[in-house]
Amino acid sequence: MADPSSSTPLLQRLGRVWLAYAKGQLLIALINGGLIGIVSAAIGLHFPLTLGAVGGILGLVPSIGPLLAAIPAVAVALWKGSTVIPVANGWFALITVGAYIALQQVVTLFIEPHLLGARLRLPPLIVFLGVIAGAALAGPLGALLAVPLIASLREVADYLRERRSPRP
Repeated sequence: MADPSSSTPLLQRLGRVWLAYAKGQLLIALINGGLIGIVSAAIGLHFPLTLGAVGGILGLVPSIGPLLAAIPAVAVALWKGSTVIPVANGWFALITVGAYIALQQVVTLFIEPHLLGARLRLPPLIVFLGVIAGAALAGPLGALLAVPLIASLREVADYLRERRSPRP
């Protein structure tokens, strides 16, 4: 019978979960910022690198971050127009809003659940539903903390199960 204390200590396991989550969030911010920069350049928005950097940083703020990231992009669209699409600045601002909404949907519905799910060993659907439930229960902070809390609860349950049943 193996000694239960020989398994990885619980705090170390929880630390790994939260570190993996933080790294995942930073990677999502980089991907989000890169995609915003690419889409901004593709539609002819001025300052695509700056808008991508702002979008990536603000993307770390759950729920309202993408909305905040769209504000400077829409302001630039109204002010400067497009270098690619020959429409009035007002119409271009609406195109910009649509592009940002579409991009954010791709990141929120596909990239984030798959990336965080892989890093935290959670099914993408659990990640997606956890973020929705966290947002519904506690707003942006709940959305931010839901996924690592779910993974932490899984680690606690696994730890307790390992301590109860001896390994061969």
